[in-house]
Amino acid sequence: MNRMLLLAVIATLFALAAPASAIVYAPGVPGNPPPNAVPNKSFTLIASEADVVIDDGVVFRAFVFNGTSPGPLIVVDEGDVVEIVVKNVGQYTHGLSFHAANTQTSKFVGNIAPGGEGKLIFKADFPGVYMYHCAPGGHGILTHTLAGMYGMVVVEPKKGSYLLEKQLGREPDIKVYLIQHEVYMNGRDFYDGKPVYVMFNGRVFRYVTEPIQARPGDYIRFYFLNVGPSLVSSFHAVGGIWEYVYKGGNPDNVEVGLQTVNAAPTESYVIEWRVPAEGNFLIVSHAFGTQAIKGAVGIVAASANATPAPVILPNGPVAQPPANPKRVVAPFEPTSPDESKTFLPGEKVMIQIVGNSFYPKIARVPVGSTITWVNEDVLSIGSGEITGQHNVAAVKGPVSFASQLLKNAEQFSFKIEKEGEYNYICGIHPYMKGTLVAYAAAGLPSSAGQGIGFTFDLTAFIVFFGGLGALSLLVYVGEKTSKKT
Repeated sequence: MNRMLLLAVIATLFALAAPASAIVYAPGVPGNPPPNAVPNKSFTLIASEADVVIDDGVVFRAFVFNGTSPGPLIVVDEGDVVEIVVKNVGQYTHGLSFHAANTQTSKFVGNIAPGGEGKLIFKADFPGVYMYHCAPGGHGILTHTLAGMYGMVVVEPKKGSYLLEKQLGREPDIKVYLIQHEVYMNGRDFYDGKPVYVMFNGRVFRYVTEPIQARPGDYIRFYFLNVGPSLVSSFHAVGGIWEYVYKGGNPDNVEVGLQTVNAAPTESYVIEWRVPAEGNFLIVSHAFGTQAIKGAVGIVAASANATPAPVILPNGPVAQPPANPKRVVAPFEPTSPDESKTFLPGEKVMIQIVGNSFYPKIARVPVGSTITWVNEDVLSIGSGEITGQHNVAAVKGPVSFASQLLKNAEQFSFKIEKEGEYNYICGIHPYMKGTLVAYAAAGLPSSAGQGIGFTFDLTAFIVFFGGLGALSLLVYVGEKTSKKT
């Protein structure tokens, strides 16, 4: 009996440790790894969390691959057998969605726990420009992408496949790998598509402060990818017309002579263009009011004596965060008093749980208020990073409180009886943090339910009635004078 039990345990362990090759692949479908495939290209992505600099004095509290947002560029050739290793050294569960792979991926690199590792093998059969991003599964795919966990993959076609390269008989003078992406202050803004910054390659106005150097006549190939996660880009060069444009980066999908390419989230292009003359050429998302004004602008600076860099990488810049940043953008936790809302006596206190954040992140409430949290995240299945279910649990404060697990539209209410500061989290997603500040409401009565305060100013009272008396005296004297005349 013991021997049978031992054999059963061993069989179970072998089943759990079954290699990727044990799954059934459909024969003849491009993208699947060949039988007994030996990769000729291998890359490692390290998942973690880090503060990254996105502007002077501005820090983004991000989820990252290899320490930057965007993560490292991955370039392979059409026909390569590719291995991607994902190591999670972070505090939270992460994963990987790899858009260049036309094969099963989530079984191997999805939902990787802290300290865990996954490995994906595929054949790069489709040339083009692709996105990769964190994919712990379900709801977490959306929020980890919001948190900055993405990068670019290029599958280069066979040489001479792009038309301008074929016509000129040479490779580009400059290859510009350009990612457009957005940063949000909180989950509510993410839901509403209202980013605080939109940028190219990890920094606001990066190529305005560091222009891309070129010479008149230089052949530039842009590898352009909009990772979003929400807005549609309208990529344009001021003073330029894109000579050849390849949707998805695939040389079979060619268009000629376009002023602009429009790219929804995950859409991409290869763009071939020759610099027409000396001078500055703005490269910009032509959605001026929602994107360009928030940082999605760069410059190609052309001069006859320029010394161009042959490659511009899409990786986010590596910079030490300042000791005292002027702003920290942290979608899931409060970092500034600007993120607070003060509720006055008599005002209904409602806190949304939305996009894996509490909104408002900081709520100032009168003692005696009843606070109600409502879960606006919709996916109510699964667990951990997969689910959009949340709870509310105090971790510090005058008294403790905790809710049940909340599905979409479910609520939890708690009455604050003691003055002080309360810090709370979601126990399912502990990076979600909120703060309540309960204040004594004495001297702050509400007015008609609108929270308008009233105070009695004796000096103003005396001045007002003194002025009224003087005005009455003037009117009286005026009347008497007119009667005499």
